[in-house]
Amino acid sequence: MKNRFLLKSSLLFTFIFSTYFVCALDLSFGVKGGLQAQKMNGDGLKNTYSTGPLAGAFVNLNKHRIGIQLESIWTQNEITTDSSFYGLYKQYYKRINDSLKVGNFRFQTISLPILLNIKLTQKFWLQLGPQYSSNVSIVDKSDLIESGKKILKNNNYNLIGGFWYQTGGQSHSLKLNMGARIIVGLNNINTINTYEVWTNQIFQVHLGISY
Repeated sequence: MKNRFLLKSSLLFTFIFSTYFVCALDLSFGVKGGLQAQKMNGDGLKNTYSTGPLAGAFVNLNKHRIGIQLESIWTQNEITTDSSFYGLYKQYYKRINDSLKVGNFRFQTISLPILLNIKLTQKFWLQLGPQYSSNVSIVDKSDLIESGKKILKNNNYNLIGGFWYQTGGQSHSLKLNMGARIIVGLNNINTINTYEVWTNQIFQVHLGISY
């Protein structure tokens, strides 16, 4: 009898605690858009920033001081080769007479960040976490490289650090948000060969709405 009472009491306590925990969470869905500046570091490339658009959706689940955020982000950027690119990769060129031609490649990427939200205040959050990215389209705008040869790996892995500012409180109303983040590549994304290491460095800014 005593054991049954203890079991029922434990189940009731667990139910009450779980219900309180779930009800105390702030669940939000939203969309955002902005700009990113990306620099590809590596031999044969111009190590300068190029800008492009970004757009995506997110969901976050927050307690009073901490939470998690999942995103799906589309971005578009370009990379440009420098004068040493031909000497490094001439065996992959379509035409020898393109040796002095500057290469330009446009690529579109889908990224999936998983972020930890640390609320410094209820409106100002610090965000940290990993990001997986996949290049879904790469266009050789200068028509330099032979058909079927890719210059970038499809998959890459990154680390994110940034901030997020959001208007409004925990009430279920439309909220405006804005933010900025730094994204650092962890792996070599050069797929032409394994000798030259290419890594990316990205800055992003955005505006968004959530509910």
